[in-house]
Amino acid sequence: MTKPQRNPNLRQELLEAGVHLLSEQGYHGTGIKEILDRVKVPKGSFYHYFSSKEGFTAEIIEDYTEGLLALMDRHLDQPRDSARETIRQMYGLMITEFERRGCIRGCLLGNLAAEIGAASQQCQQALQKGYRDWRERFVPLVEQGQRTGEFRDDMPASALSDIFWNHWEGGILRMKLEGQADLLRADLDWLLDRLMAPAP
Repeated sequence: MTKPQRNPNLRQELLEAGVHLLSEQGYHGTGIKEILDRVKVPKGSFYHYFSSKEGFTAEIIEDYTEGLLALMDRHLDQPRDSARETIRQMYGLMITEFERRGCIRGCLLGNLAAEIGAASQQCQQALQKGYRDWRERFVPLVEQGQRTGEFRDDMPASALSDIFWNHWEGGILRMKLEGQADLLRADLDWLLDRLMAPAP
C-alpha cells in the first residue's frame, strides 16, 4: 500500500503554530492537541511529520534559528562602515517585533534553553548549533568593530560576543517581566556604547 504523500505546507503550518505557542506558553504549557487545533488537523497528521513532541521542538528551534540567521545575513550582505550601527539596526528590528507582540514572547531560543535545555538532549543539541551559527556571524562583526576602534580590543572578539549574547538574553527576560521594550532598547545602547566601547 502506498504511503500518503506529505504536504510541505502543512508541515510548515505546524512548525509556525508551534513557534507561536511555545513562545507564549513554553514547552510544558503547550500540548500537541493545542497545536493541532490551531492548524485544524487530526492527531495523526502530527505523527505523519514528526516522531515526537521533543523532535518537533528541535525542528522548531532549527526553523526559528534559520529565520534569525537569514535576518543577520541580509544585514551583513549590505555595505557597511560601522559594525556597531549594523548590530544596533539588526537588534533594533528584533526589539520592534517584540514590542509589536506585546513583549510577551521574547526569544524562543532563550525561553527553551531555560526551560528544557538540559532535560532534552535533542533540543539541547539544536540550541547549541543555533548559538554556534550565530557566533560564526557575530564574532567577525565584532572583530571589524575592534579594527575600526568602535569596540574595545583588550579582550578577544569571541569573549565580547559571548558577553553580548548573555546580556541580550538577560535583557529580554527583564523586558518580559516589566512589559516594556524601551528597557531592552536602553540595554542595547548601554551595551554597544559603554560596555563594548573602548576605554576613554
